Amino acid sequence: MILASVKAVSSPYKYPEAIQKAIDWLKANDLEAMAAGTYEIEGRDIYAMIQEITTQPVEQRRAEKHDLYLDIQYIVSGIERMGYAPYTGEEEILEDPEGKDACFYKDLKEEHFIDVTAGSYCIFFSNDIHRPGAAAGEPTAVKKVVLKVKESLL
Repeated sequence: MILASVKAVSSPYKYPEAIQKAIDWLKANDLEAMAAGTYEIEGRDIYAMIQEITTQPVEQRRAEKHDLYLDIQYIVSGIERMGYAPYTGEEEILEDPEGKDACFYKDLKEEHFIDVTAGSYCIFFSNDIHRPGAAAGEPTAVKKVVLKVKESLL
């Protein structure tokens, strides 16, 4: 898991090309003005889902993991609490929907939380269980972008 901000000073170290392409797309678009929906960046290899959600109490959000795509969860406006736990293979599966790149877990032992603010993003890889959409206090409106990047591109 990586936590970073588009507001940070440029680093001499670069992300892999596919991740950098997704981050560059964030910086190049007026995300405040864009409507909710799915936007292809590089076909279905890299795409963005703009979402307008209302955060919920942590216990109402499911922890999830993806095998094919990494998630870059970027906050456009608002604040969202996100959970993170390293995937060990010993977690109890809540649901594993067939044909979906998502597996949901319950009762995580090593889960940590971070409040992600506007301009910041978390990158979750296939060995990262994450719990997005949680309220940092009272439920609130959040506009966010979930960028999906095929891990096979890395």
